[in-house]
Amino acid sequence: MKKTVLFALLTLFVTVGYGQSDVFYYYSNQFDVTRSSRTGFESLFIIAPCPQSNEYQDIYELDYTSAGDWIQNSIEENNNQFFELLLDETELEEYQQDFSVGYSFIQHPKTIRTDFSQFKEPTGQWKDLPDYDTTTVEYQENCKQSGEFIVPDNSTIQRISEEVYRDCYGSRLAYAEKCYEYVASHYQYLNPLTGIHPLETLLSWRGGDCGNLSSIYISLLRAKGIPARHVVAIGANNRYHIWAEFYIQGFGWVPVDVTYKNSNRNGNYFGNYSDNLVVVQKGIDMTYSTSVGMMYIDLLQTYCWWYSCYTDVDLSVEQVVTSKRINYSGVEDAMAESTNTPARKVIIDGRIYIKRGNSLWTVNGIKAF
Repeated sequence: MKKTVLFALLTLFVTVGYGQSDVFYYYSNQFDVTRSSRTGFESLFIIAPCPQSNEYQDIYELDYTSAGDWIQNSIEENNNQFFELLLDETELEEYQQDFSVGYSFIQHPKTIRTDFSQFKEPTGQWKDLPDYDTTTVEYQENCKQSGEFIVPDNSTIQRISEEVYRDCYGSRLAYAEKCYEYVASHYQYLNPLTGIHPLETLLSWRGGDCGNLSSIYISLLRAKGIPARHVVAIGANNRYHIWAEFYIQGFGWVPVDVTYKNSNRNGNYFGNYSDNLVVVQKGIDMTYSTSVGMMYIDLLQTYCWWYSCYTDVDLSVEQVVTSKRINYSGVEDAMAESTNTPARKVIIDGRIYIKRGNSLWTVNGIKAF
């Protein structure tokens, strides 16, 4: 018996204005497991995206908040990282009937304001993009067709691409901006939290949710040889969002949010980003090499899980993401009576402590009573 749940909701920057320097959040990503029995199960496998430090955030103190043999792995083509947890029959029977596993981290969000001045004439007209190195894996991965979701050669995409490009005076950067405005104004926000859909479906619907509107935009950019991809993010209390980014040779990845532009026509989300969401993946339609074999997942925004059993028993998994703002200035190694005693970092009332055995130590190594 095998059950699968997949929640598909939905580098370098030259920028100015990295704000929020004093804002840090402690995130807990917990998976609550509910079983009809403690026995009868052969295995449980969970795979979840792993946040990394990048242009949108700094990630500190990534740590497991539960027992279990968590493995941190990566995808070679794009350096995305992910977690996997495999619990066998013996390990499952050691847990209570209902139990939780998970991991935690501290996030420092960044504000991005892209400085486009070097790409504009004194008149304000866009210059063209520098030539791309088309031999790189990064270029080829982010310009190709991706399953049914990003299809640069789609006839409708090709027609719109030529229509938009005619007004860009040969500038692909002007084209990237006009496509952002076109998708935001010509397509509707529809069917939220239903997953990533084929491009043909989105075009027939005349819209989709954030991830799907981004698919239309990315398809238009790739149609003109501009590398582009999805940026996949989560937040506390069931908050999910996806936007796009495109690449400028020798400059970096530029964030573009057509969904926010759709809901706020006066907003400027071309090259600008300001939020405290946690970026967990870049790109969609990927193959994951795991300890249980190769797995194709169209969108890993939250988690996937599978279980096998000997008898007629049920198991379910629910993700709970929580966050709270904390004081953080970096954790130093705390002094302890025994350096051989394993230490863990814990959050108590919004402050960070080192726990060794039954003792709590402050980040400066002073015992807390």
